[in-house]
Amino acid sequence: METVVNGPLLYEHIFNHLTYPVLIFEINDEEARVLEVNEPACALFKYSKEEFLTKKAISLFNHLSPKVLKTLKALLLENGQLSTILELCDKTGQVFTVEVEASFINQGSKPLIFCLLKEYSSSSCQNDALKEENSYLRMILDTIQSFVLILDKEGRIYNWNQYTEGITGYSLKEIQYQKFWDIFIDDEEKGQITENYLSGKIPLDYENSWLMKNGEKRHIKWKSQTVTDADGNTEFVLATGVDITDEVLSYKELEKSKGKYQTLVSSMNDIVFTIDRSFLITSVYGKWLITNGFMNEAFEGKSLYHLLNDSIMQEKVKMTLRGEISEFEWELECGYKTYNFHTVLSPIVLHDNIIKEIVGVTRDITEKKSLEEHHKRIYEALTSGVIVQNTSGEIIYVNKNATEILGYSEDELKNMSSMNEEWDAENSAGEVFPGEEHPAMKTLRTGEGFSNVEMFVYNPKKKEKRWILVDTRPIFEAGNNKDVEYALSTFHDITKKKEMDEVIQQSQKLALIGKIASGVVHEIRNPLTSLMGFLKLFEEGDRNSQLFDYLPVIKAELEQLNKFSNEFIELSYSKELKWTEANLREIIQSAIHGLKEEIDDRKINLNIESDCSEAILLRCKEPDLKLLFINLFENSIEAMDVGGNLLIQLQCVEEKVVIKIIDNGKGISPDRLEHLCEPYYSTKEKGTGLGLMRSLKIIHDHKGKIDFASEEGNGTVVTIELFFTHVLSK
Repeated sequence: METVVNGPLLYEHIFNHLTYPVLIFEINDEEARVLEVNEPACALFKYSKEEFLTKKAISLFNHLSPKVLKTLKALLLENGQLSTILELCDKTGQVFTVEVEASFINQGSKPLIFCLLKEYSSSSCQNDALKEENSYLRMILDTIQSFVLILDKEGRIYNWNQYTEGITGYSLKEIQYQKFWDIFIDDEEKGQITENYLSGKIPLDYENSWLMKNGEKRHIKWKSQTVTDADGNTEFVLATGVDITDEVLSYKELEKSKGKYQTLVSSMNDIVFTIDRSFLITSVYGKWLITNGFMNEAFEGKSLYHLLNDSIMQEKVKMTLRGEISEFEWELECGYKTYNFHTVLSPIVLHDNIIKEIVGVTRDITEKKSLEEHHKRIYEALTSGVIVQNTSGEIIYVNKNATEILGYSEDELKNMSSMNEEWDAENSAGEVFPGEEHPAMKTLRTGEGFSNVEMFVYNPKKKEKRWILVDTRPIFEAGNNKDVEYALSTFHDITKKKEMDEVIQQSQKLALIGKIASGVVHEIRNPLTSLMGFLKLFEEGDRNSQLFDYLPVIKAELEQLNKFSNEFIELSYSKELKWTEANLREIIQSAIHGLKEEIDDRKINLNIESDCSEAILLRCKEPDLKLLFINLFENSIEAMDVGGNLLIQLQCVEEKVVIKIIDNGKGISPDRLEHLCEPYYSTKEKGTGLGLMRSLKIIHDHKGKIDFASEEGNGTVVTIELFFTHVLSK
């Protein structure tokens, strides 16, 4: 009996008896799941039908990259069908290759995907040969060190070689089946390329920029070849490209440099020109030409011999053509005017070390020359010696007075520098004055001027050493206040002045000795007169009764003599005390403690103020400093009435400590203040003035300063400055 099958059952019968594996996917909310599957498909994937019907489509293709899946989906949606070869995995993980034919089916309102698979496990001899040939061609493509791409007629990437993959940074799987302009071309170029492909006008030769995966932009020169079918329709495009990025960048930089060069030299006040090996001027630029009414034609094409008729300058040009840099100064007479120029010639060396041209940069120094002549006349009129030295210290100019003061001729001095041993220089302390310490050399190094530097130098003309007083000033490069071009030295012979100073100093010493001798005689004579008077009384009267009456007076006079002797000895002779590091506050406190009885007796209000947050350490002779403060505090105490105020202030300023001793005593009049610290001048009734002289000597030994400020009736301020070594936290 014959079975009749029709309607839906017919299609189900056909579906179940297909020999090819078939899967039908249903799409819900953009997600596909298996709706139906036949037995060959179950056998191929090694899943039961029940297992299949629980699976999502993505689970069958999850070993493929997201990019590939995205591409396959895009192609299917765009064309409604898809034909390709894929490698899939079965339930056990075994990989197999199949040809996939997929298409959309609309079943009512539900879109379905019908997917027919053909196992791709065996090949014919022809396919083996084709596979071998393709493998050989692939090997050749991968050895080519340039871009090779296979595109379809719509610009989708089908394949490429390893070089392209390496340079772009993308793997083939990432970009396969995508249009190349969506990946590699920026928006500025994309429009024209898209238009060419969509219109079918694919250019054969062109250049464009590709954007690599790392963001780098490469410039590529392309050649394209279209492959057509029997009807002349384009099947695919074979594109090969060469990376010319370095060439393009170099060309752009070269063009930019040329533009900058022409703009630069055309706007320069200098003249820039080129000369070939036959001494012809091939080009000339510079604003100077226009400013001075010259046309380029006045120089271009002319022989250099026409401008430079000096044999030395011509030799300089020949030197430059041999590869050396040279410079020289020259004159050019045009009508009634003479121009002065300074030229630097440099060789233009090509890549093969051949010098075909040289370039010259010429500066108009006419005004500079005029100023030099003007300055020279001024320098010659000066009564002082004038020397100008270049950055190497070489003397390049001397005036007439310099030759007379130093005892050398102009030519001799121009062959000398500050480093010459002939100077045999000494400083004011009689020490050797090295050349590098000469004020002119220091000016060249530092850019600073130096004044009133005394030097003792040998004068060969007078055959003796002479004293000179030197001032130096820097001369900076034009328009630049940093780079020193020259050092200008002016100096006078002060030998006679130094001799007169020595005479005056000797006279002052003799006067001081006389004053000291007078003071000594005065200080000794007074108590001696008293003592002699008492002795005379003893000789004339009752010695025993009078002796006891006058003993206190005699003792006081002898104590005065002893005190004076001690002060005089302390002033004239210093004990060899050791230099130590001591705390200033402790020294002051020790001095105050030594005067405690006097402070208490006179009810002195004593305060110490300090803005130093640290303990101050001084390198000093501690006993001397203690004596200094005792003398100064004692003077203040004696100058004040009972209940006076004594304030000691300490202030740290950089590396110094400033000590102020402020009292509210009777003060000192201006005429008496002027003579303080002189021997045998004192503000006290019975003072010798030696105490303040001793204080002054202590300050001098410690390289400090002392100053007295006072107003009669309003007290006195003594200010002392001392250097400290370092400070310690309290």
